[in-house]
Amino acid sequence: MSPPILVLLAAFVATAIVGPLWGIHELDLESNEQVRLGVARAGVDAIFREQLYEETGLRGFVATGDRSFLTPDGPPNPQFDPQVERVEKLVAAAGVSDAVPVVGGIRTVHDRWESQVALPLLQNPTRPDGNELQTDGKLLTDQLRVSSEQLQALFANASQRVEAQLHRTIDFTVALSAVVVAVFALAAVRLGLARAKAMQRLEREHSLVDALQQTLRVGGTRLPRTEIGYIYASATSEALVGGDLLDSWRDGPHTGWFLIADASGKGIQAARHAAFVQYAIRALAADRDDPGTVVERFNRLFLDTFEDPGIFVVLFLGRFDAQTHRIRYVAAGHSTAFIRRGKVVEQLLPTGPIIGLGSDSTFSVGSVELPVGATVVLATDGLTEARDASGTFLGDDGVAALLAAAPPDAQGICDVLLAEAVRRYSGQIADDLAILAMTVLSHEDGTDTGFSTMEAAPPR
Repeated sequence: MSPPILVLLAAFVATAIVGPLWGIHELDLESNEQVRLGVARAGVDAIFREQLYEETGLRGFVATGDRSFLTPDGPPNPQFDPQVERVEKLVAAAGVSDAVPVVGGIRTVHDRWESQVALPLLQNPTRPDGNELQTDGKLLTDQLRVSSEQLQALFANASQRVEAQLHRTIDFTVALSAVVVAVFALAAVRLGLARAKAMQRLEREHSLVDALQQTLRVGGTRLPRTEIGYIYASATSEALVGGDLLDSWRDGPHTGWFLIADASGKGIQAARHAAFVQYAIRALAADRDDPGTVVERFNRLFLDTFEDPGIFVVLFLGRFDAQTHRIRYVAAGHSTAFIRRGKVVEQLLPTGPIIGLGSDSTFSVGSVELPVGATVVLATDGLTEARDASGTFLGDDGVAALLAAAPPDAQGICDVLLAEAVRRYSGQIADDLAILAMTVLSHEDGTDTGFSTMEAAPPR
Protein backbone atom coordinates (compact mmCIF):
# COMPACT_ATOMS: atom_id res chain seq x y z
CA MET A 1 0.00 0.00 0.00
CA SER A 2 1.45 3.41 -1.06
CA PRO A 3 2.46 6.07 1.51
CA PRO A 4 -0.36 8.50 0.53
CA ILE A 5 -2.92 5.78 1.12
CA LEU A 6 -1.31 4.93 4.43
CA VAL A 7 -1.49 8.57 5.48
CA LEU A 8 -5.15 8.77 4.43
CA LEU A 9 -5.97 5.55 6.21
CA ALA A 10 -4.19 6.73 9.37
CA ALA A 11 -6.08 10.04 9.29
CA PHE A 12 -9.39 8.28 8.80
CA VAL A 13 -8.78 5.78 11.59
CA ALA A 14 -7.66 8.52 13.97
CA THR A 15 -10.72 10.66 13.19
CA ALA A 16 -13.10 7.70 13.32
CA ILE A 17 -11.84 6.71 16.76
CA VAL A 18 -11.11 10.03 18.44
CA GLY A 19 -14.14 11.93 17.08
CA PRO A 20 -16.89 9.57 18.31
CA LEU A 21 -15.07 8.95 21.59
CA TRP A 22 -14.85 12.70 22.20
CA GLY A 23 -18.52 13.12 21.29
CA ILE A 24 -19.58 10.29 23.60
CA HIS A 25 -17.48 11.76 26.41
CA GLU A 26 -19.01 15.22 25.99
CA LEU A 27 -22.55 13.85 25.74
CA ASP A 28 -22.01 11.78 28.89
CA LEU A 29 -20.77 14.84 30.82
CA GLU A 30 -23.73 16.93 29.72
CA SER A 31 -26.22 14.14 30.48
CA ASN A 32 -24.75 13.73 33.98
CA GLU A 33 -25.10 17.49 34.53
CA GLN A 34 -28.79 17.27 33.57
CA VAL A 35 -29.23 14.45 36.10
CA ARG A 36 -27.60 16.53 38.85
CA LEU A 37 -29.85 19.47 38.02
CA GLY A 38 -32.89 17.21 38.24
CA VAL A 39 -31.86 15.87 41.66
CA ALA A 40 -31.19 19.45 42.83
CA ARG A 41 -34.70 20.48 41.75
CA ALA A 42 -36.17 17.62 43.76
CA GLY A 43 -34.02 18.60 46.75
CA VAL A 44 -35.30 22.20 46.70
CA ASP A 45 -38.89 20.95 46.55
CA ALA A 46 -38.20 18.68 49.53
CA ILE A 47 -36.74 21.56 51.57
CA PHE A 48 -39.77 23.76 50.95
CA ARG A 49 -42.10 20.87 51.82
CA GLU A 50 -40.25 20.44 55.12
CA GLN A 51 -40.85 24.13 55.89
CA LEU A 52 -44.56 23.77 55.09
CA TYR A 53 -44.79 20.65 57.28
CA GLU A 54 -43.13 22.46 60.17
CA GLU A 55 -45.36 25.54 59.85
CA THR A 56 -48.50 23.41 59.55
CA GLY A 57 -47.53 21.39 62.60
CA LEU A 58 -46.82 24.56 64.59
CA ARG A 59 -50.19 26.04 63.65
CA GLY A 60 -51.93 22.82 64.68
CA PHE A 61 -50.13 22.87 68.03
CA VAL A 62 -50.97 26.52 68.70
CA ALA A 63 -54.62 25.95 67.80
CA THR A 64 -55.13 22.75 69.84
CA GLY A 65 -52.25 22.47 72.30
CA ASP A 66 -51.71 18.90 71.02
CA ARG A 67 -47.95 18.24 70.64
CA SER A 68 -48.57 15.35 68.25
CA PHE A 69 -48.81 18.00 65.54
CA LEU A 70 -45.08 18.65 66.03
CA THR A 71 -43.86 15.16 65.06
CA PRO A 72 -42.05 13.92 63.06
CA ASP A 73 -41.29 17.17 61.21
CA GLY A 74 -40.76 19.47 64.18
CA PRO A 75 -40.16 22.23 64.80
CA PRO A 76 -37.33 22.12 65.56
CA ASN A 77 -36.48 19.83 62.65
CA PRO A 78 -32.99 18.22 62.78
CA GLN A 79 -33.36 17.03 59.18
CA PHE A 80 -33.67 20.51 57.67
CA ASP A 81 -30.01 21.57 57.78
CA PRO A 82 -28.68 18.24 56.40
CA GLN A 83 -31.15 18.52 53.52
CA VAL A 84 -29.95 22.05 52.76
CA GLU A 85 -26.31 20.87 52.88
CA ARG A 86 -27.08 18.10 50.35
CA VAL A 87 -28.70 20.62 48.03
CA GLU A 88 -25.69 22.96 48.39
CA LYS A 89 -23.38 20.13 47.33
CA LEU A 90 -25.62 19.27 44.38
CA VAL A 91 -25.79 22.90 43.29
CA ALA A 92 -22.02 23.24 43.50
CA ALA A 93 -21.52 19.99 41.56
CA ALA A 94 -23.96 21.16 38.88
CA GLY A 95 -21.96 24.40 38.45
CA VAL A 96 -24.90 26.76 39.14
CA SER A 97 -22.87 29.31 41.12
CA ASP A 98 -25.73 31.86 41.28
CA ALA A 99 -27.83 29.34 43.22
CA VAL A 100 -25.32 28.79 46.08
CA PRO A 101 -26.11 32.01 48.00
CA VAL A 102 -29.84 31.48 47.45
CA VAL A 103 -29.62 28.06 49.11
CA GLY A 104 -27.68 29.64 51.98
CA GLY A 105 -30.40 32.27 52.28
CA ILE A 106 -32.99 29.52 52.70
CA ARG A 107 -31.10 28.20 55.73
CA THR A 108 -30.90 31.74 57.19
CA VAL A 109 -34.64 32.37 56.76
CA HIS A 110 -35.50 28.99 58.27
CA ASP A 111 -33.24 29.67 61.28
CA ARG A 112 -35.03 33.01 61.79
CA TRP A 113 -38.39 31.28 61.57
CA GLU A 114 -37.41 28.72 64.20
CA SER A 115 -35.79 31.22 66.61
CA GLN A 116 -38.21 34.14 66.22
CA VAL A 117 -41.51 32.32 65.61
CA ALA A 118 -41.48 28.60 66.34
CA LEU A 119 -39.53 28.47 69.61
CA PRO A 120 -41.43 31.36 71.29
CA LEU A 121 -44.78 29.76 70.37
CA LEU A 122 -43.59 26.35 71.53
CA GLN A 123 -42.75 27.84 74.92
CA ASN A 124 -46.08 29.69 75.21
CA PRO A 125 -48.69 28.95 72.51
CA THR A 126 -51.22 31.31 74.16
CA ARG A 127 -48.98 34.36 74.39
CA PRO A 128 -50.71 37.67 73.54
CA ASP A 129 -48.64 38.32 70.44
CA GLY A 130 -49.21 34.81 69.07
CA ASN A 131 -51.16 35.98 66.03
CA GLU A 132 -48.46 38.51 65.15
CA LEU A 133 -45.78 35.83 65.46
CA GLN A 134 -47.73 33.48 63.18
CA THR A 135 -48.12 36.31 60.67
CA ASP A 136 -44.36 36.91 60.77
CA GLY A 137 -43.86 33.16 60.29
CA LYS A 138 -46.11 33.21 57.22
CA LEU A 139 -44.06 36.05 55.76
CA LEU A 140 -40.83 34.11 56.33
CA THR A 141 -42.34 31.04 54.69
CA ASP A 142 -43.34 33.22 51.74
CA GLN A 143 -39.70 34.33 51.52
CA LEU A 144 -38.71 30.66 51.35
CA ARG A 145 -41.26 30.11 48.59
CA VAL A 146 -39.80 33.01 46.60
CA SER A 147 -36.27 31.62 47.10
CA SER A 148 -37.44 28.16 45.99
CA GLU A 149 -39.01 29.61 42.85
CA GLN A 150 -35.82 31.60 42.19
CA LEU A 151 -33.78 28.41 42.48
CA GLN A 152 -36.09 26.53 40.13
CA ALA A 153 -35.70 29.37 37.61
CA LEU A 154 -31.91 29.20 37.92
CA PHE A 155 -32.02 25.42 37.44
CA ALA A 156 -34.28 25.82 34.40
CA ASN A 157 -31.84 28.32 32.84
CA ALA A 158 -28.92 26.01 33.56
CA SER A 159 -30.84 23.08 32.06
CA GLN A 160 -31.52 25.09 28.90
CA ARG A 161 -27.84 25.96 28.71
CA VAL A 162 -26.84 22.30 29.03
CA GLU A 163 -29.46 21.28 26.46
CA ALA A 164 -28.17 23.91 24.01
CA GLN A 165 -24.63 22.64 24.50
CA LEU A 166 -25.91 19.10 24.01
CA HIS A 167 -27.42 20.08 20.65
CA ARG A 168 -24.19 21.78 19.61
CA THR A 169 -22.21 18.68 20.52
CA ILE A 170 -24.59 16.47 18.56
CA ASP A 171 -24.44 18.80 15.54
CA PHE A 172 -20.65 18.85 15.63
CA THR A 173 -20.45 15.07 16.00
CA VAL A 174 -22.84 14.58 13.08
CA ALA A 175 -20.86 17.04 10.94
CA LEU A 176 -17.60 15.35 11.83
CA SER A 177 -19.10 11.96 10.99
CA ALA A 178 -20.29 13.32 7.63
CA VAL A 179 -16.78 14.53 6.78
CA VAL A 180 -15.30 11.19 7.77
CA VAL A 181 -17.85 9.35 5.62
CA ALA A 182 -17.12 11.62 2.64
CA VAL A 183 -13.37 11.11 2.92
CA PHE A 184 -13.85 7.41 3.31
CA ALA A 185 -16.15 7.29 0.26
CA LEU A 186 -13.45 8.94 -1.90
CA ALA A 187 -10.90 6.35 -0.80
CA ALA A 188 -13.34 3.40 -0.77
CA VAL A 189 -11.88 1.71 -3.86
CA ARG A 190 -8.38 1.51 -2.38
CA LEU A 191 -9.51 0.81 1.17
CA GLY A 192 -12.22 -1.79 0.52
CA LEU A 193 -10.24 -4.69 1.90
CA ALA A 194 -9.22 -2.75 5.00
CA ARG A 195 -12.85 -1.76 5.58
CA ALA A 196 -14.00 -5.37 5.28
CA LYS A 197 -11.45 -6.45 7.85
CA ALA A 198 -12.51 -3.61 10.16
CA MET A 199 -16.14 -4.72 9.89
CA GLN A 200 -15.16 -8.25 10.82
CA ARG A 201 -13.36 -6.96 13.90
CA LEU A 202 -16.40 -4.84 14.79
CA GLU A 203 -18.68 -7.87 14.61
CA ARG A 204 -16.35 -9.78 16.92
CA GLU A 205 -16.38 -6.83 19.35
CA HIS A 206 -20.19 -6.75 19.33
CA SER A 207 -20.25 -10.46 20.12
CA LEU A 208 -17.86 -9.92 23.02
CA VAL A 209 -20.00 -7.05 24.36
CA ASP A 210 -23.14 -9.20 24.20
CA ALA A 211 -21.36 -12.03 26.00
CA LEU A 212 -20.12 -9.60 28.66
CA GLN A 213 -23.64 -8.30 29.26
CA GLN A 214 -24.86 -11.88 29.73
CA THR A 215 -22.56 -12.11 32.77
CA LEU A 216 -23.96 -8.96 34.43
CA ARG A 217 -27.00 -10.68 35.89
CA VAL A 218 -27.88 -13.95 37.58
CA GLY A 219 -31.32 -15.45 37.11
CA GLY A 220 -34.06 -15.35 39.70
CA THR A 221 -35.52 -18.40 41.45
CA ARG A 222 -39.19 -19.02 42.21
CA LEU A 223 -39.89 -18.71 45.95
CA PRO A 224 -41.51 -21.53 47.98
CA ARG A 225 -45.22 -22.07 47.22
CA THR A 226 -45.43 -19.24 44.73
CA GLU A 227 -46.06 -18.67 41.05
CA ILE A 228 -43.86 -16.07 39.34
CA GLY A 229 -44.72 -13.75 36.46
CA TYR A 230 -42.39 -11.11 35.07
CA ILE A 231 -41.77 -8.59 32.30
CA TYR A 232 -38.52 -6.84 31.40
CA ALA A 233 -38.26 -4.32 28.55
CA SER A 234 -35.21 -2.10 27.99
CA ALA A 235 -35.61 1.26 26.26
CA THR A 236 -31.94 1.17 25.18
CA SER A 237 -31.61 -0.41 21.76
CA GLU A 238 -27.86 -0.98 21.93
CA ALA A 239 -28.03 -3.00 25.15
CA LEU A 240 -29.84 -6.16 26.12
CA VAL A 241 -30.22 -4.84 29.65
CA GLY A 242 -30.91 -1.48 31.27
CA GLY A 243 -31.07 0.00 34.74
CA ASP A 244 -34.15 -1.90 35.94
CA LEU A 245 -33.69 -5.08 37.93
CA LEU A 246 -35.82 -8.07 38.91
CA ASP A 247 -34.62 -10.81 41.25
CA SER A 248 -35.82 -13.46 43.67
CA TRP A 249 -33.96 -16.18 45.54
CA ARG A 250 -34.52 -18.69 48.32
CA ASP A 251 -32.71 -18.63 51.65
CA GLY A 252 -34.44 -21.60 53.24
CA PRO A 253 -37.02 -24.35 52.58
CA HIS A 254 -39.92 -21.98 53.37
CA THR A 255 -38.45 -18.49 52.90
CA GLY A 256 -36.93 -16.32 50.23
CA TRP A 257 -36.26 -12.78 49.04
CA PHE A 258 -37.62 -10.81 46.10
CA LEU A 259 -36.30 -7.51 44.73
CA ILE A 260 -37.14 -4.88 42.16
CA ALA A 261 -34.87 -1.88 41.59
CA ASP A 262 -34.41 1.05 39.24
CA ALA A 263 -30.83 2.37 38.96
CA SER A 264 -30.24 5.85 37.56
CA GLY A 265 -28.78 6.24 34.09
CA LYS A 266 -29.32 4.46 30.79
CA GLY A 267 -27.80 1.58 28.84
CA ILE A 268 -24.55 -0.05 29.89
CA GLN A 269 -23.84 2.43 32.70
CA ALA A 270 -27.23 1.77 34.28
CA ALA A 271 -26.78 -1.98 33.77
CA ARG A 272 -23.50 -1.83 35.71
CA HIS A 273 -25.26 -0.02 38.57
CA ALA A 274 -28.10 -2.57 38.54
CA ALA A 275 -25.64 -5.48 38.61
CA PHE A 276 -23.97 -3.88 41.65
CA VAL A 277 -27.40 -3.63 43.34
CA GLN A 278 -28.19 -7.29 42.67
CA TYR A 279 -24.89 -8.76 43.85
CA ALA A 280 -24.59 -6.44 46.86
CA ILE A 281 -28.16 -7.05 48.09
CA ARG A 282 -27.77 -10.81 47.71
CA ALA A 283 -24.49 -10.75 49.63
CA LEU A 284 -25.85 -8.57 52.45
CA ALA A 285 -28.98 -10.72 52.80
CA ALA A 286 -27.02 -13.98 52.91
CA ASP A 287 -26.86 -14.11 56.72
CA ARG A 288 -29.74 -11.78 57.66
CA ASP A 289 -33.53 -11.97 57.74
CA ASP A 290 -34.36 -8.28 58.34
CA PRO A 291 -34.95 -6.18 55.17
CA GLY A 292 -34.36 -2.94 57.07
CA THR A 293 -30.84 -3.94 58.13
CA VAL A 294 -30.00 -5.15 54.63
CA VAL A 295 -31.16 -1.90 52.96
CA GLU A 296 -29.48 0.39 55.50
CA ARG A 297 -26.16 -1.44 55.04
CA PHE A 298 -26.59 -1.37 51.27
CA ASN A 299 -27.28 2.39 51.32
CA ARG A 300 -23.97 3.01 53.12
CA LEU A 301 -22.13 0.66 50.76
CA PHE A 302 -23.67 2.41 47.75
CA LEU A 303 -22.56 5.83 48.98
CA ASP A 304 -19.04 4.54 49.66
CA THR A 305 -18.85 3.06 46.14
CA PHE A 306 -20.37 5.84 44.02
CA GLU A 307 -19.32 9.43 44.79
CA ASP A 308 -21.47 11.08 42.10
CA PRO A 309 -24.52 12.62 43.87
CA GLY A 310 -26.52 12.19 40.66
CA ILE A 311 -26.43 8.38 40.97
CA PHE A 312 -29.25 6.82 42.99
CA VAL A 313 -31.43 3.72 43.23
CA VAL A 314 -35.11 3.19 43.91
CA LEU A 315 -35.87 -0.31 45.19
CA PHE A 316 -38.33 -2.63 46.91
CA LEU A 317 -36.86 -5.55 48.90
CA GLY A 318 -39.17 -8.13 50.47
CA ARG A 319 -38.80 -11.42 52.32
CA PHE A 320 -41.61 -13.99 52.05
CA ASP A 321 -42.32 -16.72 54.61
CA ALA A 322 -44.50 -19.47 53.13
CA GLN A 323 -45.36 -20.83 56.60
CA THR A 324 -46.66 -17.57 58.10
CA HIS A 325 -47.95 -16.21 54.76
CA ARG A 326 -46.37 -12.82 55.45
CA ILE A 327 -43.93 -10.58 53.69
CA ARG A 328 -41.66 -8.12 55.46
CA TYR A 329 -40.37 -5.39 53.17
CA VAL A 330 -38.59 -2.09 52.69
CA ALA A 331 -39.70 0.28 49.93
CA ALA A 332 -36.85 2.75 49.39
CA GLY A 333 -38.63 5.50 47.48
CA HIS A 334 -40.62 2.82 45.61
CA SER A 335 -44.39 3.32 45.46
CA THR A 336 -45.52 1.07 42.59
CA ALA A 337 -46.14 -1.92 44.84
CA PHE A 338 -49.52 -3.58 45.31
CA ILE A 339 -51.18 -6.50 47.05
CA ARG A 340 -54.19 -8.04 45.27
CA ARG A 341 -56.56 -10.24 47.27
CA GLY A 342 -59.35 -11.28 44.92
CA LYS A 343 -60.51 -8.01 43.36
CA VAL A 344 -59.32 -5.89 46.29
CA VAL A 345 -56.08 -4.01 45.55
CA GLU A 346 -53.96 -2.41 48.29
CA GLN A 347 -50.97 -0.17 47.59
CA LEU A 348 -47.81 -0.50 49.69
CA LEU A 349 -46.35 2.94 50.32
CA PRO A 350 -42.62 3.78 50.63
CA THR A 351 -41.02 3.06 53.99
CA GLY A 352 -37.87 5.12 53.41
CA PRO A 353 -36.04 7.48 51.02
CA ILE A 354 -34.31 6.51 47.79
CA ILE A 355 -30.87 4.94 48.02
CA GLY A 356 -27.99 7.40 47.78
CA LEU A 357 -29.37 10.48 49.55
CA GLY A 358 -27.32 10.21 52.73
CA SER A 359 -25.54 7.69 54.95
CA ASP A 360 -27.84 8.52 57.88
CA SER A 361 -31.01 7.52 56.03
CA THR A 362 -33.26 5.12 57.93
CA PHE A 363 -35.63 2.55 56.45
CA SER A 364 -38.70 1.22 58.24
CA VAL A 365 -39.85 -2.35 57.71
CA GLY A 366 -43.43 -2.98 56.59
CA SER A 367 -45.29 -6.25 57.10
CA VAL A 368 -48.36 -7.53 55.29
CA GLU A 369 -50.25 -10.82 55.08
CA LEU A 370 -50.22 -12.67 51.77
CA PRO A 371 -52.79 -15.51 51.96
CA VAL A 372 -53.24 -18.25 49.37
CA GLY A 373 -54.37 -16.74 46.08
CA ALA A 374 -53.07 -13.26 46.89
CA THR A 375 -50.56 -11.62 44.59
CA VAL A 376 -47.85 -9.04 45.21
CA VAL A 377 -47.17 -6.89 42.13
CA LEU A 378 -44.12 -4.63 41.76
CA ALA A 379 -43.18 -2.38 38.84
CA THR A 380 -40.65 0.33 38.02
CA ASP A 381 -41.64 3.86 37.02
CA GLY A 382 -41.61 2.97 33.33
CA LEU A 383 -45.15 1.68 33.98
CA THR A 384 -46.69 4.52 36.00
CA GLU A 385 -45.05 7.18 33.80
CA ALA A 386 -46.43 5.74 30.57
CA ARG A 387 -48.49 8.55 28.99
CA ASP A 388 -51.40 8.40 26.58
CA ALA A 389 -51.92 10.65 23.55
CA SER A 390 -53.21 13.46 25.79
CA GLY A 391 -50.08 13.34 27.97
CA THR A 392 -51.83 11.81 31.00
CA PHE A 393 -49.71 9.45 33.11
CA LEU A 394 -51.04 5.98 33.90
CA GLY A 395 -50.12 6.60 37.56
CA ASP A 396 -50.59 4.38 40.61
CA ASP A 397 -54.39 4.69 40.46
CA GLY A 398 -54.41 3.52 36.86
CA VAL A 399 -52.24 0.52 37.74
CA ALA A 400 -54.54 -0.38 40.65
CA ALA A 401 -57.57 -0.29 38.36
CA LEU A 402 -55.86 -2.60 35.84
CA LEU A 403 -54.90 -5.04 38.61
CA ALA A 404 -58.47 -5.26 39.88
CA ALA A 405 -59.63 -6.48 36.45
CA ALA A 406 -56.53 -8.53 35.48
CA PRO A 407 -56.48 -12.36 35.15
CA PRO A 408 -55.77 -14.41 38.29
CA ASP A 409 -52.40 -15.85 37.21
CA ALA A 410 -49.15 -13.99 37.82
CA GLN A 411 -47.93 -13.89 34.21
CA GLY A 412 -51.38 -12.86 33.00
CA ILE A 413 -51.22 -9.84 35.32
CA CYS A 414 -47.82 -8.85 33.91
CA ASP A 415 -49.06 -9.24 30.33
CA VAL A 416 -52.02 -6.92 30.98
CA LEU A 417 -49.79 -4.23 32.49
CA LEU A 418 -47.26 -4.49 29.66
CA ALA A 419 -49.99 -4.26 27.00
CA GLU A 420 -51.29 -1.04 28.54
CA ALA A 421 -47.78 0.45 28.75
CA VAL A 422 -47.04 -0.45 25.11
CA ARG A 423 -50.35 1.09 24.04
CA ARG A 424 -49.55 4.32 25.85
CA TYR A 425 -46.00 4.37 24.48
CA SER A 426 -47.43 3.92 20.96
CA GLY A 427 -45.72 0.57 20.54
CA GLN A 428 -42.19 1.66 21.49
CA ILE A 429 -41.13 1.48 25.17
CA ALA A 430 -39.61 4.87 25.99
CA ASP A 431 -38.36 4.00 29.49
CA ASP A 432 -36.92 0.84 31.01
CA LEU A 433 -39.79 -1.23 32.38
CA ALA A 434 -39.74 -4.13 34.83
CA ILE A 435 -42.75 -5.89 36.37
CA LEU A 436 -42.74 -8.73 38.90
CA ALA A 437 -45.86 -10.58 40.07
CA MET A 438 -45.82 -13.32 42.73
CA THR A 439 -48.96 -15.32 43.57
CA VAL A 440 -49.12 -17.50 46.69
CA LEU A 441 -50.08 -21.16 46.06
CA SER A 442 -51.64 -23.57 48.53
CA HIS A 443 -48.84 -26.07 47.96
CA GLU A 444 -45.70 -26.57 45.89
CA ASP A 445 -46.62 -27.27 42.28
CA GLY A 446 -43.53 -29.35 41.54
CA THR A 447 -41.87 -26.85 39.22
CA ASP A 448 -38.68 -24.99 39.87
CA THR A 449 -38.98 -22.24 37.28
CA GLY A 450 -37.10 -19.01 37.62
CA PHE A 451 -36.47 -16.14 35.29
CA SER A 452 -33.72 -14.15 33.62
CA THR A 453 -34.07 -10.56 32.44
CA MET A 454 -31.74 -11.45 29.56
CA GLU A 455 -34.56 -13.49 28.01
CA ALA A 456 -38.15 -12.77 27.06
CA ALA A 457 -40.97 -13.59 29.47
CA PRO A 458 -42.40 -17.11 29.05
CA PRO A 459 -44.81 -17.33 26.09
CA ARG A 460 -48.51 -17.56 26.82
